[in-house]
Amino acid sequence: MSEKHIFGKLAESEKYLGINPLFEKAFAFLKRTDLAALPAGRQEIDGDRCWANVIDATLKPCAECKLEAHHRYIDIQMPVTGPEVIGVAEMDEAARALPFNEKDDYVVYDGPSEPVRLQPGDFAIFLPPGAHAPCGRPADGPEKIRKVVVKVLADGTCG
Repeated sequence: MSEKHIFGKLAESEKYLGINPLFEKAFAFLKRTDLAALPAGRQEIDGDRCWANVIDATLKPCAECKLEAHHRYIDIQMPVTGPEVIGVAEMDEAARALPFNEKDDYVVYDGPSEPVRLQPGDFAIFLPPGAHAPCGRPADGPEKIRKVVVKVLADGTCG
């Protein structure tokens, strides 16, 4: 792991508020008790500076999960209804050379990653340009879960 990947418990999220000035709003949203009841799709938090994407995800074997990375936005990912495995990696030079979708702020590619298991109540923070491969199915886990990805504008990130 590196400083580009942070893992924690939602109950202890105050430890991470200094990373970005928008994290207070992001974690306040995640602490809502009705995340499972929200409709899938975009949920507004602070316009284009911070929003959540509520996803009904179909999980797949980790070997089939693609790495992704962002430039402008930090991801805070949290499973809501079941466990998820997310692969983590550093972008190598070959990945950095791939065409980047500036409009939608992502690049997707194949590569090795280290699996990290998240349970409901756990979260992962992915700081640019740290790569992550979401939606991995644990061996003992369900095929579908509800998860939330909060997108936080990286401008102003501390450290």
